[in-house]
Amino acid sequence: MNKVKQKQILAGLLAISLITMYLFVPSIKTVGAVDSIYNAQDLLSDSDLSAIATSTITFTTATTTEVGDYYRVTIPTQFGVTGINTTCMWGDANFAASSTGNLVDCTRSGGGQLAAASSTQIIIGNHVNAATSSNYKFYLRQYDSSDVLKSQVEFLVAILDDVHMTANVSATLDFIVTGTSTGQFVNGVECDRNTTATTTDFGTLETTGSTTVCQQLQVTTNASYGYTVTVEQDQEMTSDGGDNINSFKDSATGSGSTTPQAWASPTGILDADDTYGHMGLTSNDDDLTDAYPTLDFTTGSKYVGLNGTDPVEVMHHDGPTNNTTQNKGLAAVAYTAEIDVLQQAGDYESQITYICTAQY
Repeated sequence: MNKVKQKQILAGLLAISLITMYLFVPSIKTVGAVDSIYNAQDLLSDSDLSAIATSTITFTTATTTEVGDYYRVTIPTQFGVTGINTTCMWGDANFAASSTGNLVDCTRSGGGQLAAASSTQIIIGNHVNAATSSNYKFYLRQYDSSDVLKSQVEFLVAILDDVHMTANVSATLDFIVTGTSTGQFVNGVECDRNTTATTTDFGTLETTGSTTVCQQLQVTTNASYGYTVTVEQDQEMTSDGGDNINSFKDSATGSGSTTPQAWASPTGILDADDTYGHMGLTSNDDDLTDAYPTLDFTTGSKYVGLNGTDPVEVMHHDGPTNNTTQNKGLAAVAYTAEIDVLQQAGDYESQITYICTAQY
């Protein structure tokens, strides 16, 4: 046999051998790619350390969800899960929620398949955030009824300290007392004489009727619980000779009436000094009765008497106010005096003091 034929026969045998080897190589299984869930995010109700929070996980499905398929959320072990509650797939009644430790499952329990590319949510409430500032990885996976992974995604949640924001608002309180002019009225009572912020002059008192002097009060404050204005008297109106015009109504020296009542003239009983004359006050602030129900001055123009020691509330409001709104930051006080023919002659005087107290 010549060498050429020998080479041809050898080449043919080699080709047959190679074909035979190829035909008997066992097949190797290939692993299919797992689809990725997309547009996944977790909106936390509170990202503070150790806060009790709700995770609203929104995502778009990658594949069709068949009955028996389930979505599993793996919560980081640094999060507390005791007492968590879950709403599956935007509240779809065809999903059942369950949890074991840090695994939360939403299983398609009926209603047919859910199409791919469906946008949906899993809401996990009442979990406890991690106690350390960091980014934490959540996993969301879709399995079929045979626990075969169909699609998945991972996403991060940042847990960090709250930002401590501060501000200061300075406390304000502005109290103004001004005089009034004749012809003005307080609770229907006419102001008979002009006054200033520091003087209330009754002039010469007549026995033919009462005399009234008035002042206006204004309060501006940003106090949370508002303010109260009181007035007190250092003594009853007293003359150089030691005689006094008693407090309304015919009250004994050093006493007064703290229950508002209608104005009445002094009774003028001989040898009973307390009945010769008296002075009382009224306020047109309706808001007073909210805090002091017994101090109803405005119904029937009622008066009380100062006793020389105890303050009387004449103005009030229970929140911030300006000084231009009646019954909230604006009011007027009227002082009325009346004498009987028995009132001793002389020049009488006393001092009154207003005190405005804000409650912050």
